[in-house]
Amino acid sequence: MQFNPTVIARCAAAALIALQVSISQAGPLDQPMSDAQFAACVQGLAGQTAGAGRPIKADDFTRIASQARYDDRVRQALLVQRGEPTFWWDDIAATTDDERVAQGREVLVREADALQRIEARWGVPKEVVVAIYGIETNYGPSSGRIPVLDAALSLACLRPCTTGNCASRERAYAAVRLLRDGKVRGDNYQGSWAAAFGRTQFVPDTFEQIAVDFDGDGVADIVGSERDAFASTANHLQKRGGWIAGAPAYVEVRIPQEQQREYAAATGKVKGRDRKVSEWAAQGWQAVGAGGEAVPLQATGDPMATPFLPVGLPGPAFLVTRNFDTIWRYNNSDRYVMEVAVLANRLAGGPGIVTAWPTDDPGLSRAQVRELQAWLLQRGHTLVTPDGVAGRNTRDAIEAERTRKGLPPGRRAGQRTMRLLMQP
Repeated sequence: MQFNPTVIARCAAAALIALQVSISQAGPLDQPMSDAQFAACVQGLAGQTAGAGRPIKADDFTRIASQARYDDRVRQALLVQRGEPTFWWDDIAATTDDERVAQGREVLVREADALQRIEARWGVPKEVVVAIYGIETNYGPSSGRIPVLDAALSLACLRPCTTGNCASRERAYAAVRLLRDGKVRGDNYQGSWAAAFGRTQFVPDTFEQIAVDFDGDGVADIVGSERDAFASTANHLQKRGGWIAGAPAYVEVRIPQEQQREYAAATGKVKGRDRKVSEWAAQGWQAVGAGGEAVPLQATGDPMATPFLPVGLPGPAFLVTRNFDTIWRYNNSDRYVMEVAVLANRLAGGPGIVTAWPTDDPGLSRAQVRELQAWLLQRGHTLVTPDGVAGRNTRDAIEAERTRKGLPPGRRAGQRTMRLLMQP
């Protein structure tokens, strides 16, 4: 599709109004966006460039945006976000398994000098940087196969700037500016449905502001350069969140018995309960040792800390510091923060989460998921791919096999369910 710059200003307002009317009538996620709707949206975005957070001319936007195509994988991913939930114990088991720990330790050894210099400069532990690398792309150069330009523009059109939140629009403008300014290469400018790209998954507007050239070649390249990706990640954690050097992101704790009723109904972060770690210790709170034993509660610098109960008691309990919030600003998800923080702790030689989750069917490692998937293939579920990720096809197959075995209906398998399914 091609756009005529001379008619953009005249058509932009009408095109955008028409698109917003169609969205209000059917909802942007109900069905794929047509080529005509996408073209109208892009014209509308071109007409709004004067309000961009960073300068971009309508002609420049149109010239580059005309190369984009609507990608329905973005809409499908947004729908998945609304879909079936996953459990903490499944996600943590898969993202912080022994395999990912071993691979991360190899990175720590291989890039020891660069990571040490990055830690000294930004104050962010090398294990945290490598953990983000491991969670985001499994220590790979890129994640996702969607052209960033397509993803950013599709997302901006599916999430129009109609309620004062224009983050998707700004991301689309940034995606175009990076190409305009030659800061990325078109041939490897690919990423996720959310337009995140590179080894540690930066969205375009964050890349513009945060990316660092650490390897000294004059280009900030988070796709081709591990060291640039490491430094950019550390810069993000320091600049966006103010990382507290030496402080942990979390400490797993044991709440005194007499105080547990006070937290019986709490899940997530308990607001209004910020105290220094030493104050929690004075109230009888203790840390949980690697073997589950109670040990004295303390943290370097005695930072402020807040109770955090992912699923409530009797599940694991933590005190989290500002560094928890700093990782949250990298990806706005409590579960993501704990995945990164637990993996980092394991990379540094510490334990994972010690307290048992409140389930009789704990989560599977990726190796166990692959084993289950191989078994499902043998059972004739040909759409299953043995990749260690329990996606839709794997869940469909689990659901069918649970029915065959006479197990309660469900679409997941933990360690107990896997044994029941696979037993002769």
